[in-house]
Amino acid sequence: MSYFSDQEMNRRLANLRRAMDEQSVEAVLVTSVHNTLYYSNFWMIPWGREQGLVIPRDGEPALIAPRIEYDRPAKMVGDGNGFSDIRIYADNASAIDGWVGLARQVLRDRGITSGRIGIEEDNVSITMHKALCAALPDLEFAEMGYAMMCEQMLKSDEEITLIRDGAEICDLGAQAFVDAVRNGVTEVQVARASVTAMEEEICRRFPGHECDGTFCWAQSGPENTKVAHGLNTDRQIHSGDLLSLNVFPMILGYYHLLERSLVFGSISAEVQKYFEIQVEVHHAGIAALKPGVRLGDIDDTIINPIYEQHGLLENRTFGTGHSFGIMGYWYGRDELGEIRPYNDYVLQPNMVMSMEPMISVDGIGGFKHADMFLITENGNEPLTRFRNDVIVIN
Repeated sequence: MSYFSDQEMNRRLANLRRAMDEQSVEAVLVTSVHNTLYYSNFWMIPWGREQGLVIPRDGEPALIAPRIEYDRPAKMVGDGNGFSDIRIYADNASAIDGWVGLARQVLRDRGITSGRIGIEEDNVSITMHKALCAALPDLEFAEMGYAMMCEQMLKSDEEITLIRDGAEICDLGAQAFVDAVRNGVTEVQVARASVTAMEEEICRRFPGHECDGTFCWAQSGPENTKVAHGLNTDRQIHSGDLLSLNVFPMILGYYHLLERSLVFGSISAEVQKYFEIQVEVHHAGIAALKPGVRLGDIDDTIINPIYEQHGLLENRTFGTGHSFGIMGYWYGRDELGEIRPYNDYVLQPNMVMSMEPMISVDGIGGFKHADMFLITENGNEPLTRFRNDVIVIN
């Protein structure tokens, strides 16, 4: 069952085909989880198997999936988005051989035996590339992953509607996190309470759809909070602890986030100092999110000068933010949307971005607020709305 309308799914294919026409590409082999989902509404957990699409410039596209998925591919793609040709391979050959063999059949059925074929160069493994070259010796391979990434940077109205729901669920998950904090509770227990609240709301808002991948990191104390991507532990939370709230509702492959530094109980003067600096930086970054801004300039002219003023530039460990869409911690993520000094990409309306600068201080902990924003014609619209000042909870 597809959440998105047939018109939306066909729009995505039409945009890709325009890019194919511009680059004289006869067909595209889509092999990544995120791009398969974006163009067909189908995704699966690989478990060592291959899935993907063959999208010709003219003619019917095809979805290729392993037999273990049974009738799930047909159920997920729906009836009107162009993917009625679903081809299945079994485990009687390697996953790569099974997938490549069916891709070759689709191309031949569409009359494509020579010319340029698009692939995702940042996704195709060396083994897959060798198999494609052996199976399709008369075809030339061209990079099309960048074109697909560009298309997905600007969100459609239907995507924005879904993302608004996800942002609201972030706020709900954050409140569930705060409500679960008390003396003696573990990080795992707090995270579980937040995930349960988010998943229940996802199921309420998206009935009949799969619910998978939502997660929460509940970090506590000076050691655990200074690692941005630290996982939950059995550490008990106690009064006076610095906490890091990180909630990530996943809806139909779309990633959302809200992150907050918190203090449970009383706050020390030293923690207060770093916390106030972090809030200052976060708010300055938010003000910079507007059309026409080069992403690299946000770090160079806004974020880093403030940290440098306070002698904290070396306490940074990663970039300032990123774009959103179909992504997760094991698939997706668009290099074009990274708020990092090297990035020349320019903000445009209908991009969805995070703002999440962080500092880590040995012996004290890590400080980070992170929110989601829709870039508008004149600036930005906050999508997550949980308070983002110095937060002390009791």
